[in-house]
Amino acid sequence: MQKSYRTRAIRNALMAATALSGLGSGLLAQDCGANILPLPIGCEVTNAGDVIALPVGKNTEKSSLPATGFAISLNGTPIAGDAKVIEKVRKVDIALAEADIRVTFDGLGAVPRLDLEQSTQTDGGPVTLQSAMNYPAYVARAEMRIIDLEAVGGPRTVSILPVDVNGQVTVDLPQDSKLVAVHRVYDANGRFDETAPQPLGVALPSGSVRDVEEGRDTASRRRIPVFGGAVTVSGANVVPGATVRALGETLRPDPDGRFVIQRILPQGEYEVDVDVAGPGQRVDLTRDIDIPAADWFSVGTADLTFGYRTGGRDDSSETYATGRIAGFIDGKTASGYAVTASVDTGEGPLEDIFRDLDEKDPRQLLLRVDPSDYYPTFGDDSEIIDRTPTSGKIYVRVAREGNFVQFGDFVAALGDNAFVRNDRTLYGLQAHVEARDQTVFGTPRYQATAHAAQPDMIPQREAFRGTGGSVYFLRQQDIGQGTEQVYVQVRDPESDRVIDSTLLVPGVDYQINYIQGVITLVQPLFGSAGNGLVSATGTGRDNVVLVAQYEYTPVAGDVDGYATGARVEGWVSPQLRVGASAARDDTGVRDHTLVGGDILFAPTERTYVRVDAAQSEGQGLDTLLSYNGGLTSETETAATGRGQSVRVEGRADLVDLGLGGEGVVGGYAEQREEGFSSLDTQVTDNTGDEDLWGVFADVKVGETTTLALRYDSYTNQAGDSDLEGEVELTHQLSDTLSYTLGAARLDRDDTDEDGSRTDVAARLNYAFDDKREVYVFGQTTVQNDGLDADDRIGLGLSYDTGTGWVLEGEVSDGTQGAGARVLATRTGGDGDTQYIGYTLEPGRDLDDVDLVGRDRGRVVVGGRRDLSSDLSIFGENTYDMFGQRDSLTSAYGVTYAANAQLTYTVAIELGQVQDGSDNDFDRRAYSFGTRYASDTLSAQARVEYRTENGTLSGDPLDNDTVLVAANLSYKLDDAQRIIAKAEALRSRSDETSFRDGDYTDVSIGYALRPVEDDRLNILARYRYLDDQIGQTLDGTDDTGPVQRSHVVSLDGSYDVDRFWTVNGKLGYRSAETAVDPADTFARNDAWLAVLGARYHLVHDWDILAEVRQLTLVDAGTQDRGALVAAFKQVHPNMQIGLGYNFSQFSDDLTDLIYDDQGVFLNLVAKF
Repeated sequence: MQKSYRTRAIRNALMAATALSGLGSGLLAQDCGANILPLPIGCEVTNAGDVIALPVGKNTEKSSLPATGFAISLNGTPIAGDAKVIEKVRKVDIALAEADIRVTFDGLGAVPRLDLEQSTQTDGGPVTLQSAMNYPAYVARAEMRIIDLEAVGGPRTVSILPVDVNGQVTVDLPQDSKLVAVHRVYDANGRFDETAPQPLGVALPSGSVRDVEEGRDTASRRRIPVFGGAVTVSGANVVPGATVRALGETLRPDPDGRFVIQRILPQGEYEVDVDVAGPGQRVDLTRDIDIPAADWFSVGTADLTFGYRTGGRDDSSETYATGRIAGFIDGKTASGYAVTASVDTGEGPLEDIFRDLDEKDPRQLLLRVDPSDYYPTFGDDSEIIDRTPTSGKIYVRVAREGNFVQFGDFVAALGDNAFVRNDRTLYGLQAHVEARDQTVFGTPRYQATAHAAQPDMIPQREAFRGTGGSVYFLRQQDIGQGTEQVYVQVRDPESDRVIDSTLLVPGVDYQINYIQGVITLVQPLFGSAGNGLVSATGTGRDNVVLVAQYEYTPVAGDVDGYATGARVEGWVSPQLRVGASAARDDTGVRDHTLVGGDILFAPTERTYVRVDAAQSEGQGLDTLLSYNGGLTSETETAATGRGQSVRVEGRADLVDLGLGGEGVVGGYAEQREEGFSSLDTQVTDNTGDEDLWGVFADVKVGETTTLALRYDSYTNQAGDSDLEGEVELTHQLSDTLSYTLGAARLDRDDTDEDGSRTDVAARLNYAFDDKREVYVFGQTTVQNDGLDADDRIGLGLSYDTGTGWVLEGEVSDGTQGAGARVLATRTGGDGDTQYIGYTLEPGRDLDDVDLVGRDRGRVVVGGRRDLSSDLSIFGENTYDMFGQRDSLTSAYGVTYAANAQLTYTVAIELGQVQDGSDNDFDRRAYSFGTRYASDTLSAQARVEYRTENGTLSGDPLDNDTVLVAANLSYKLDDAQRIIAKAEALRSRSDETSFRDGDYTDVSIGYALRPVEDDRLNILARYRYLDDQIGQTLDGTDDTGPVQRSHVVSLDGSYDVDRFWTVNGKLGYRSAETAVDPADTFARNDAWLAVLGARYHLVHDWDILAEVRQLTLVDAGTQDRGALVAAFKQVHPNMQIGLGYNFSQFSDDLTDLIYDDQGVFLNLVAKF
């Protein structure tokens, strides 16, 4: 409030000063020489008396005054106003200053925070849970939800405890429990936010103080709309034992006597009471705060030129219209609508400036090499927030309470239909509408989403079987930034049914290099999940697949397609939801349409039945499948034609069925027609129609006994079938000893196997304590017909050494080969991790490779470590020994902060495949980056290099690509700057990702812009351009000459007086040019001289004239010409200009296309 109050005072003071200065100029008017500076007393300029209407600028506009009086102060000194108001404000200011307390309004758009804090207790003791949030004005009720993550059948909510907002509740913690707590808060419409699950009984984070608000945000789900202003009350030097009350709440200062509280409040006027009571300290003050209903920020400009060009290369003439429009607006209306918009078309023809910038052009490629990418910190605690995510030139978003319409980048998600999904990241129009009322599951009663886009990039989908490592190579390089969607999926190895799918979060779960096309996971990913009958190293385990979908721009040709989609769903009753989805993708090469509907009946969170149906037409998206981290891959061709798929799935909790006890039962059934195509399902003529069904049960049959049942059936029209059933009984004999008995039945008939088998197994577990466990197991085949027996014995262990190292392993041997899975990991308290693992899967099969020799498994070694506060390293090696085929993937990374200003990063990814036949190649990718920042010097650079050599699938492989981007800014003093920039591309490849050719652009600039006496301004520049692509000719798709050139230019201007400015330019070009790179280069040196003058009448007219001479040294010619133009300021925010260029050449020596003669009209607007 104090800051806002003083701002108003300054505005009023400036208004008074402005009015007085205007009055004085009117009284002193008389005729004098206009070129005399400064004007003598009694002189006036030629346009004196002309009235130019100008809007009042920010900080000078009038502001409303309170009805009870007003006060104006400047730097804390009262200069006008009601004495009573002045005295009141002064007393509050002095009292707050003496108590070292601050009350501030932080503006609209504050970020909501929700946190769950808890006290530390030993097992078996009570735990106090603390609600912590900064937006209680928007919350109607709150609760703590206690969840058992290890309950039979999945997580179960065991208790819901009401709690006051920012209040406390106590819960008893059972011994050896694995419970977690979630803090959930609701608004008046039932919408809720909740925190991420937090294990009960954990210690407070380092540096935390019990009962002291920390300001953390651990929310994992947000549905409550919060729009208002943030008020912060903070203080220091509070005496020990004192209590603080602010914003209606009691606070506890930390041991250093500091406190802070922030609350987001709706629009309105508030009296903020601050009360501090302690030994020898007493403060009781009130500060008035006004939360505005709306807040806006905007800036923009438009520069348009229309002309008629004559005297081109072939004496042709043409009209043209070029320009640039740029602007940004961000704010909220009084009715709660949040509006964010931006536009930056770049300069170009008006018919093209709204087209996508992301073209396969060397310049655009280099723009995507951001020298500041992949730096964890810049050392100044700054934060960069992109409020307008867009890969094009326009972004608009209007939103209110979950409803929005936007034009920009978005993920084309289509809701909850099992078949109709779209993982593409598109640039276009998207709209969403939803009801305020919510269901008990936290979803709107109804909602609808639609999108439409004309993408100029092509989608690519890749699936990687987990290698045990964390580095995976994408097929494409130079992929669209932010377009990737990355999942980890668990799939049935026979039917390829997706059992589970988890979306990974960029920056949290993985990092990606968009130029190199490399994904690095935070944690290694193994290729199988779940146990077999009783083991983790036997057969029959599910596949784990990393799925990545992204967009890329093809090197050759344009993408002429569109993408549309829509989703509508609504709850017709509290338990019944119906929905419909549709999506269409036209990539210009193939069309694909997918429509579907779904019904969900969910009486509780753990009981539901759903039906999904869909129909596809056309060919879907092919998938590249890799078994070695992307070093090699095979194409899984999408189905074509038309097909349908129907899926029924259900699950029920025994309690919901009225049976009592703990457990769940469920099942599924699915029919797929040949020709059906979706992201995760392709039904081709290889299988024909497919039928799948299965049932399962996971129940507790006694206090210490659980029973698990599973049966899955898969058949297809080609005659293949796979029928698998399992039953397992686990009994806990004591706190340390348990056993499992199991049996499995397999009936299989396909091109590789035909027969049946029945296996029985047993496993004995012994837990020494919660850190050490060992087990032994055995399995034998009791009946088989046509299938090989699967006898196996083995042992395993889990051992937490207490030193940070944790060892988990299992080894086994049997009739189908040896198996092993060993992983040792170390996690340090400082976040360091090291890991080493070995995996050997009996009967492992790579679809694209026949096993020649013996499978010796896969080894992975890696880690991340902070060697010091300045140096961190990452390294990983994955070595796969599949018979004669060996593959090695290596990744190394280093980040070194030499000091507070200088940082280096290095990343290396290596891949090698040798199979003795069609594949024998090396792949290497290197990245180097550096950044330096100080008060006077800022520099940053990145180098990306990738090379591939050898033989791939029998074809020669020889690709090399180098990209460089760097810039530098040096402040000599307040008046002088040096700017340098370098961009380079060198590509020798098969042109799948980059176009062959070289492009280099290096420039160094100097600027003299004095702060005090700014009559003289100088700009100097040196530029080296090696363009082996060629410039685009105006109005055509042809390319102009290629060139190698050195250009030196010097520009200067001098203000003779307040009206006249003279300017000049001298430039020299030393160049070699050719029609195309294959032709002989010819010298093309040139001199350019420009001399001009400008007449400037403030807020009225600008008139300029220039004479130019272009000397072509090698041609022995001289071209002279002139340019004249006049500009009229028709409005404070707009000017219009008309001019004529009498010369065919421009003042850019790198422009080799002489077609600039003609008349032009220029319009400039700004706000």
